[in-house]
Amino acid sequence: MSLLAFDTQASFTWHPTRRTHLLHAGVAAFLLVISLVSANVPLTAPALLVTTLSLACLPLASRLPAAGAAASLAAAWFAANSPYDLGSIPLILPWGLCIMLLGRGLRRDMIYVLAFATTLSHLSAAPTWHLGLVQTAVVGAPCMVIGEVVRHHRLQASTAEQERQHKLDQQRRLVVSELHDTVVRDLSHAVMIAEQARLADPHNTRLNQELAAITTPVRTAVEQLRRSLKAMSAAEGDDSLLLLAASPPPPLTGTIRTVQETLAHRDAHLTTHGTDLLDNPNIGPGLRQQLVRIIAELINNAAKYTPPSSTATLTIETDNDTIECMCTNPIDPDQPTSTATSSQLGLIQAQQRIESLGGSLHITHTNDRWTTIFSIPLQPTSPMPID
Repeated sequence: MSLLAFDTQASFTWHPTRRTHLLHAGVAAFLLVISLVSANVPLTAPALLVTTLSLACLPLASRLPAAGAAASLAAAWFAANSPYDLGSIPLILPWGLCIMLLGRGLRRDMIYVLAFATTLSHLSAAPTWHLGLVQTAVVGAPCMVIGEVVRHHRLQASTAEQERQHKLDQQRRLVVSELHDTVVRDLSHAVMIAEQARLADPHNTRLNQELAAITTPVRTAVEQLRRSLKAMSAAEGDDSLLLLAASPPPPLTGTIRTVQETLAHRDAHLTTHGTDLLDNPNIGPGLRQQLVRIIAELINNAAKYTPPSSTATLTIETDNDTIECMCTNPIDPDQPTSTATSSQLGLIQAQQRIESLGGSLHITHTNDRWTTIFSIPLQPTSPMPID
């Protein structure tokens, strides 16, 4: 078998982040400095060169486990059989790599091959094989135990996360099934009864108009609910967002125009900046629909409380990684809030939408101004890797 199996076969996989790679490089540099300061490395050109190359295997193994392990083992064997005193770091470093690779979840058999080869290098370097075994027991055995402990805890965490996701998936599918078998069924039955009543008396114009006024929104609700259930049961990513929108929201330009007309009746205004940024190609169609719904809720909320002869402002900005939106409007401190016009459920739902998209919502208000700011990443978020 080849050490390349380090890269391709694993019981579970932990993918380190770029920050982890940089951390390993920093640890290698730190160990080199400490070794020089503490005089653990002979101040000779061969010792400094081999020690530096050996420590470079740590960040190399972080990025390319197979290459790093092979290079570290080669340095250990060279140090063990060299006529020069090259220090102890080249002989010890492979044990550190065993900890890292075990914790990463790579194949045990290949890691133990590395450990066995490192043990042979210790036996080769020691004056007697008894001393070589003692060095292995003192250094190697604890390293392997530490690696197994780290691996065990990571595997437990990975298994627990998979079980949690499985339970959430089961709950989601149960909710889909229950809604389909109860709400959708009952609404469809109500539409069917209304249609039967209309067909029973087709010449009753008034009755037909009243029934149409009932069945049309119910049909729309059923269709929207079915599309939402389909999204919940199957789709992922931006396609899920697109389906969860159920039906496309009204264009933002139309909502802005409606709000401006509403404010104009009391000589108030709404100014907008950056609404064209929603056409950014980095924004998928599903995310765009969600953004339109959120922004529409914010400006409609602003329209409720903007006093006469004042101006509300909507500003949208993006850096191609994140989109940010601010909606601010003056408020009348003497105007009481009516539960008939506001239950704050709209803002709560907007916050839930934003958080489900990996963003955040911040609301600040003073005696005379209300400001709402939210930011959402343009790329779907994923679970953070263990670091």
